[in-house]
Amino acid sequence: TAASSMRSAGLLLRRLGGAATGAARQARRAGGARAMSAGGGEKSEAEWRQELTSAEYYVLRQKGTEPAHTGEYDKFYPEADEGYFACRACKQPLYTAAAKFNSGCGWPAFDRCVKDALKIAVDNSHGMQRVEIMCNNCGGHLGHVFHGERLTANDERHCVNSLSIKFVKGAMPGETEEETVRTKM
Repeated sequence: TAASSMRSAGLLLRRLGGAATGAARQARRAGGARAMSAGGGEKSEAEWRQELTSAEYYVLRQKGTEPAHTGEYDKFYPEADEGYFACRACKQPLYTAAAKFNSGCGWPAFDRCVKDALKIAVDNSHGMQRVEIMCNNCGGHLGHVFHGERLTANDERHCVNSLSIKFVKGAMPGETEEETVRTKM
């Protein structure tokens, strides 16, 4: 339910002490913030703006949200061994195909992520408190995570923008260990 998601976000806020969101806010204000690219080097916001489409930039770098039920991966359900989902900006593997499920929320939903692929922060926008999920490599905004809905066995839903991810056919590079975001809280 929304109430339990709000309680989870409140618990996370107390644990983080607001530091994660404050640092992100300062970086955005500075305008010259740099983030890791697919090649391991850093990119400025100007470089990200040139590389990404305007819609991708809005979601990944400005923390926007694509309209519900419009994303290319909303109703896309690959076989578990068919491939994986990577960050659209930096190509970091984020989710296995097996982690994707149909939540009916209008955005791609996953119940777990690749270990250490995501970082979290409290998002106090829109008059509510939520847990934001971002690529741990480049800091790209992916969406939000919710608990307490009982949609999966681990009771976690990653609500992800299609514009933040790209499906890659084939085996994921390296070992595939997965975790829930709850382990980071």
